[in-house]
Parts: sequence; structure tokens; C-alpha cells
Amino acid sequence: MNRAFFNRTKKGGRQTGATLVEFAVVVPILLFLLMNLIQYGLLYHTKSQINYAAFEAARAGTTANANATTIRSAFARAMTGYYGGGTTTAALATSYAKAVADSATSTRIEILSPTKESFDDFNSPALATKIGATRAIPNANLSFISCPVDVPSCNSNPASNTSGQTLMDANLLKIRVTYGIPKAKQIPLAGSFMNWALGFLHPADADTFRAGLVAAGRIPVVTHTVMRMQSPGVEGSNASSPGAGNGGTPVDPGPPPPGPALPTCPVTQPSCTSNPNPNPPPNPVCDPRIDPGGCRPIGCTAGDPKCDPICNNGTMCCMAI
Repeated sequence: MNRAFFNRTKKGGRQTGATLVEFAVVVPILLFLLMNLIQYGLLYHTKSQINYAAFEAARAGTTANANATTIRSAFARAMTGYYGGGTTTAALATSYAKAVADSATSTRIEILSPTKESFDDFNSPALATKIGATRAIPNANLSFISCPVDVPSCNSNPASNTSGQTLMDANLLKIRVTYGIPKAKQIPLAGSFMNWALGFLHPADADTFRAGLVAAGRIPVVTHTVMRMQSPGVEGSNASSPGAGNGGTPVDPGPPPPGPALPTCPVTQPSCTSNPNPNPPPNPVCDPRIDPGGCRPIGCTAGDPKCDPICNNGTMCCMAI
């Protein structure tokens, strides 16, 4: 009797010990997997936010001559919600300041199109002089021209020109945004594991900026956006991506121009008058049939009922129309 009771107790003790061992082994693994699932959810949320911010940045660039400073400023504004947002002007200004400060070191925005070769093929000297740019690509009357009106002999054949583009293609703004998720927005352990995995899988990443993000403990996120230009493209920090006519040999475009500074006051402040991208002076009197800019005033688009190219000698939008 006593021996049987002893055997049952001994057997039950062994079972209890096995359960504890299974618990100690399985639960941490399950918790780690759960934390990684949450981290992937946060990664998806960040990717959605970056997609939206890249869209806003590209939209701002299409109406501002593909100006790199305007594109970056619009991206930072669109990231305000990711850095806390707010329901008051002061809270929004604080979140915007965080977005600007963090994006200065954690975000790279590349203008992939128009390329340096696009300006080699489709630069309009008359338009560039008119808007005060080094080189510019016309944006008006694209349905009727294949070359700038002041350079009718340009090579517009994408099979043999330098860019491998048509004038229509050269009026597509394509940007690539590389952003690093900061440690403060990562799940403990899971974020560090994901960062370690990226470094382990790509130990010799040729992209020094992306490798720098990983080395700093950030998780890189990359997104692309393409939009049709709504203003003449002006050359700045454009990438080099040659077509077949250039022998497939990229040319370093060199350092980008400094450009105007960021706003000196929060954009959410009603009294803020700082403008990092002032409009060029209005168009002089011109002939819409031959003018490379189409004689459309700054800010006016084709088919806009409030804008008449002939009204007031083509120098301003006629809001009364």
C-alpha cells in the first residue's frame, strides 16, 4: 500500500517537472514570435505612412519644378502624424519639428526622374532663361511637341538618345524615399532581432546610407512614387540613369545645389509667411504658339476655368473668369 502510493507520487512529480520544462521552453519562443508579429504590424504601419508622405512629397514636387527642398519639406509635413500629430497648433508644431529633425538624418529622397540625361536631351534654353534655371524641361503642349520649341532638332528617339526617354517620359517625376525606423518605434528584442537579421543577411550592402541606418539600429523602409509633372522640370540633384544612346554609362551629376532653406517658422502657425520656394516672376507678354512655357501663368493649369492664358497679357491668373 505504501509502496504503491510512493510510486504514484513519484510518477506525478515527474509529470509536474516535465510540464515546467515544457513551459520554460515553449512560452519564451511563443512570446518572441508574438513580439515579432507585432513588429511586422508596426513595420506595415510605417510603410503605409511613408507611402503617404512620399505621395505628398511627389505631389508638391510636380507643382514646384521638381525642387528637392520643396519635396523634402512636404515629406516632413506629411510625417507629422507619425511623430505624434496633435489637436492644437502647438502640438502639431512640436510634432512637425520632430519630423524635420529626425528626417534630416534618417531620410534620403532621390529624384530618379527626370534624370541628368533627360535634361541633356530635352533642355529648353529659352525656358530655362525665362524661369531663372540652369536647365529646364518644357511641360506645356506635350500632346503636340516631341522636342522643346526652341530646340526642334533634339533627338527625341528613346532608342538612340541619351536618356532613353521621350519628352512625355521626361515629364514624369519619380522619387525614391529611404527611411529608417528609429529604435523608439520598435518593439524591444523583436526590433533588434530584425535589425540584426538585416545586417547578417546583407553584411556588405553597397548602399552606404542604408547600411548606415542598419548600423545605427534603424530598420530601413524604401518606397517609390511616380507622378506627372505639372510644371517645368528644373535640374537639381537628379540621378543619372542613361539610356542605350549613352552606352549605358552613368554620369555622376555631382553635388546638388544648396537650394533655399527650410521654413523659419512652423507651417502650422497661421502667421507664418516663410516660403522656401518663392514663385519666379510672372510671365512677360508672349505668344502661346511659340513660347516654350505655353504662356501659362505660374500656378495655372490647362483647362482651369479660372485661368486664361490671354487674360491680362498672360501675366496672372484671372480669378474673375
